[in-house]
Amino acid sequence: MLAQIDDFTFEVNDTNFEKIKTVENFRFSTHQRLGNYDAWQSSGKSEETTEIEGTLIAKSQGQLNNFDLMARKKLPQTMAFGDGTCKTILILSTEKERTGFLKDGVFLKQKYKLTLARVGGGHRYEN
Repeated sequence: MLAQIDDFTFEVNDTNFEKIKTVENFRFSTHQRLGNYDAWQSSGKSEETTEIEGTLIAKSQGQLNNFDLMARKKLPQTMAFGDGTCKTILILSTEKERTGFLKDGVFLKQKYKLTLARVGGGHRYEN
């Protein structure tokens, strides 16, 4: 298992998970100074966002509908990783692209992208 959010598991082999991207932005305030370089000051903790991308083929497409319902609640979720670490996250956006349509309008392939923001400290889960 790579990651789990609520009841949704993202695995390399099971969910056709293809890419995870983490971006950490560091916050600074700037103070402009005449005739000199601006002064930079750290202003709080960093911001961390994670993007998960993958492709779902026919049988597993319903999983995203339930994930969207959870995301619409706009509540913090726990994201657990296979190594036992956990993060509190918010789901910022979900994006879907459907292709491979049949004559009756059913699609065979669906690409997805989830954008998550870390909103709480991490911890380890141990059995």
